[in-house]
Amino acid sequence: MNSAYETMNALWWRWAVAPVAVLILSAGLLGAASSSDLVVPVGLPDGPTTFDISLSPCLVEAVLELRMDFVEGVATEGMRVATEESSTEAASVVDAAKDMSAVANRIAEAMERLGGMDPTCGIPGLSPLMPMQGAVRETLFGQIVWHESVTGKSRPTTDDLERIVNTLSEIGGRALRLGRDIDIGMEPLEGGETDYSTMAESATRLTSAMSGLMLEAAASDTAAVELEQLVWEIRDGAAVQNQQRLDVEWEKVQMAASEIRRLAARIGPAVDALSSSNRTFVGLTRSVAEMSEQVDTFSALPADADGARHMPWSLIGASIGIVEDLETEVLEPEGDNFPVESLSRLRGLIRGIVEAERMLAERAVEFASTNVAGAEDRFETKYRSDAGYDSSASERQQGKALDDVAARFRRNSDLQTAHTSARACRAWLADGNSKQAAGHGSEIDALTSYSHVWGHALIAGTSADLALAKAKLN
Repeated sequence: MNSAYETMNALWWRWAVAPVAVLILSAGLLGAASSSDLVVPVGLPDGPTTFDISLSPCLVEAVLELRMDFVEGVATEGMRVATEESSTEAASVVDAAKDMSAVANRIAEAMERLGGMDPTCGIPGLSPLMPMQGAVRETLFGQIVWHESVTGKSRPTTDDLERIVNTLSEIGGRALRLGRDIDIGMEPLEGGETDYSTMAESATRLTSAMSGLMLEAAASDTAAVELEQLVWEIRDGAAVQNQQRLDVEWEKVQMAASEIRRLAARIGPAVDALSSSNRTFVGLTRSVAEMSEQVDTFSALPADADGARHMPWSLIGASIGIVEDLETEVLEPEGDNFPVESLSRLRGLIRGIVEAERMLAERAVEFASTNVAGAEDRFETKYRSDAGYDSSASERQQGKALDDVAARFRRNSDLQTAHTSARACRAWLADGNSKQAAGHGSEIDALTSYSHVWGHALIAGTSADLALAKAKLN
């Protein structure tokens, strides 16, 4: 086995497809493809191939321009969503977070006032004592009290009160910080101009802060309910009933707990509204980031002496996921909320990506078909020579020689695969063109067809190269 074949065989992958039965040995070798050739390519390589498709500088420039149009256009739309839609919702969420923190502080202050009026806060079963030996305990806000009964209700009441007030105070602090995070996340967007990486950072910060604030709202509601119940129990005690001033302060605590519950209920819808616009913003931002990666990859493609570039197979179909996510995660669910002109711009940008993939697919068909046809020409010359074909011989002798040539072609499985894949290239290109012409709703189908063109082009070209290597014709 020669070294050229070993090298190509190591990089080659198989495509399970039945070979064509007969090859027409004429200029019609690469005749028109039909719908029966619409077979999905399988077994794409895990690494580089021995065959790649060169792209002219003009083609690369045109494809890059359409991709950059997409990046800039979607980024602009993302900024519009952030500034026109998200800013109002963000302000509402931040205000609710600030209010929650303020109310939690009011509860802590009320408890301090209660302790100042009566160190026991009017809790039945407690009486203040001077610190002595081990019969002292530090409880709520540092007050020193003695539990009259270690097994009585006063101890758990005091413990629960401390825990709930501290919990609400901590929740209020965290809510305030999360509100500030939302403010910080919105700051770069309110200027109207920013790069996509900053947009992505803002989207991440906003998403995290909103998720955290929803959790804090739920936790505050639970703690507020528990505080309300506990205060009712304390106010029902004889000690509070005999101290009207204490009862008034406890009523303030209870009202503040109810206010926290109202704020928690208010935060939910506010965050939902911001989440909706933020989901749109995040979806647009992700599309910008992913297409920007494609632009960077395209821009970094190495050029040969003629300036031609070679697109790696890993970019095959890369645009499908971007367009599909934009359609299913942004345009479809938010379509009714988008201004008509925004929807029109975004769909126009998607059509630009489809057009870019069409141009690449056409080049793939042209390059692969030419490569396969050249390989078939060389094999035809070789097989005619091996069969002793002589144009001056009798018609019977020529026919016998051509039968032998046809049989050799049929036995060359690599060349058969190359031929079949070249036909499939043309079939998928025609299918993609048809779907592209169908307009809105067919973009992803068109992109999928164009990606199949590239898959078959690589299979066709690599198979033809392998056949030539085996025959030592390369």
